[in-house]
Amino acid sequence: MKARTVYWGDKDKMEVVEGFTEVHSASFKSAGKAYWKLMIASQEVKVKKGRIALIKIEDIYLPPKTAVSPLSIMRHALGTVIDVYGERLYRIEEDKKIVYAAFLPTENGIVEVGDLIGVVKVYPMNVAPADFVGSIAEPDVNVSLKEVVGNITYRKNGEVVRERLKLREYWYRRWNVAEWYPLIAKESLDVKKGEPVLLRVENVELPENTIPVPLSIMRHALGTVIDVAHAGKPRMVEERKLITHALFIPAFNGKVDEGDLVGVLNAYYISTGERASRLLQHLIRSVEANQVYWKDGKVVKKRIKISPFSFKRSSIGKFEPIVAAESKDLEEGEVELIRITDLEFPSGTIVQPLTAFNHAVGSVLDLASFEPPKPVEEDRRASHALLLAVKRGRVEKGDLLGAVAVYNVSVLREPEFFISRYRELFVKQ
Repeated sequence: MKARTVYWGDKDKMEVVEGFTEVHSASFKSAGKAYWKLMIASQEVKVKKGRIALIKIEDIYLPPKTAVSPLSIMRHALGTVIDVYGERLYRIEEDKKIVYAAFLPTENGIVEVGDLIGVVKVYPMNVAPADFVGSIAEPDVNVSLKEVVGNITYRKNGEVVRERLKLREYWYRRWNVAEWYPLIAKESLDVKKGEPVLLRVENVELPENTIPVPLSIMRHALGTVIDVAHAGKPRMVEERKLITHALFIPAFNGKVDEGDLVGVLNAYYISTGERASRLLQHLIRSVEANQVYWKDGKVVKKRIKISPFSFKRSSIGKFEPIVAAESKDLEEGEVELIRITDLEFPSGTIVQPLTAFNHAVGSVLDLASFEPPKPVEEDRRASHALLLAVKRGRVEKGDLLGAVAVYNVSVLREPEFFISRYRELFVKQ
């Protein structure tokens, strides 16, 4: 289908360029290796809680056949990066130059020149038309890494602390094995549409050598989790991390109650580490939570039991374009659910919105459906995109809003069955 593209031709002057392009599904195969690049602020910016800020960063150059997404777990004391912007819209097959980051502040303050504001993951991949999935080969990986000097920031006794350090970029091996961790509210909180909150959640201990990724398609009727946070200094990927807060973006006014399931966190292993022992600890723990969802236009709450869940993700997947099915005006900083051309996701798949495929008005944070939630083993559908407006503007019906990657997954049930059978024995020990 043909879609309208709306992007900035000159980001310093905020000049909008419009055009039309053919969009369609495409298949991809990702490499077994990936790497990350550091986003260092090259300008000082005064930020205000909940108001998106475009921050110029030191240029990041990426080779052809790469896709990117921000690394989760807040890397700056004042907020998180939700999207990145190149000099223009790029195809996967093209060389890329990333020049700006869209930064969402969780409180007021100043981002200084030299601050590390985030990390971007880079995935080498080959792309082909959807019908040629069987002929896609794994791409060669040419990694360009460097060591930079930058400020890591964190809070101590209520104050922002900066440490000037040598920071290194590096590559890692993707095992495509992950576990799901439920994010359950540990406090009750009134929320207002478009105003992000750092919500206290039940502690989640992430194993060493894992990369966390919030699971897409809204898990709570009122909004979505876009990032997570822990107290103290940023930790290295080789270290265990205790997650205490979730960055929740409300799409509606309402109240999140203690015990609500607000989101799910994927923890992807990038090294085998101590996976066997960690998996055992993970699988013997079941929890209960309130599932809050839409049904027949009303918010429904149901108490559910969440069993441990582990899965293997395929290196082969599909790109699906996100195309607006309605027109809507947005104000700067506004969060809005926009009707899209329905996206159908078959059973055994998970979805991840892609960054750098953005509309000039804003970035897609998540997808949503007003149907009761379904497990990954069933077919699902998304009818809306949750868009955060970076600037005031209008989305027109037929606009390309972004894209998602759809991965095939296989549930790893054998360990779960084993632990289930001998659960009492393990718990008694």
